[in-house]
Parts: sequence; C-alpha cells; structure tokens
Amino acid sequence: MLEAGLMKGWSNQRLSEVLGIGLSTLKRNFGPVLKGRGEMPDRLKLAIFAATVRKALEKGDMGAVRQLRQMMGEDEALRIDAQLRQNAGDKEEPEVIGKKEAQRRAAKDLVEGDSESTWGDDLSPGYRN
Repeated sequence: MLEAGLMKGWSNQRLSEVLGIGLSTLKRNFGPVLKGRGEMPDRLKLAIFAATVRKALEKGDMGAVRQLRQMMGEDEALRIDAQLRQNAGDKEEPEVIGKKEAQRRAAKDLVEGDSESTWGDDLSPGYRN
C-alpha cells in the first residue's frame, strides 16, 4: 500500500494517517522506500508497460497490441521532444551588450568607416578642410 500511495504522490503525513502509524515510525521504518518517491511514477509506468507487453505477446490480445503501439508512440514523441529541447539548448546565446558598449562600438564603426553612414570619412581623425 505504501508504494501505491507514493505513486499517487501522497505526502508522508497522509501516508502515515492512512497506514495508521506515526509519522516518525513511517520515516524510521520505510525511509529507503520514501527516498525513492521520485522514481515511483516511472516504476508504475514501467509495470503497466510490462503487463501490456505480456498480454500482447503471450495472449495475443489485439487491444493490448493497440495500447502497446500507442505507448510506444508516446515514448517516441517524448524522446524526440527531449532531443529537440537539448539541441535548442546547445545553440550559442547571443552576446548581451549594454547601452554604453553598443554606443562605443557604433562610434568605433563610424570612425573606422565600417558603418553605412552619410558621414563617410568626415569623422576620421586627422581630417582637415
């Protein structure tokens, strides 16, 4: 029953009340099981998947085969989504430039003539009329 409660996401307090034991007793006697709380939903999904596979392969149940295909499709979609998110995270982030640095770079471009400007060489050092 404890694993079922953990799979449902119940708190330690709720579990201790349902089991009829104190919170400290629950933590003392079931500490390792409680620490595995995060993996319980995955274990439940795996148990359901395993039962579906057994039913599809051993009994030839077409409903189980259809459900198995659906589960495999969902897993594939999740895997592709995770891969796309990882690839999106690998892209280089654009350099963040502050206002003063942007002004400094713009002035440097104007002086060096790298900018498309109507000022031309008028701002170059040493220019004389």
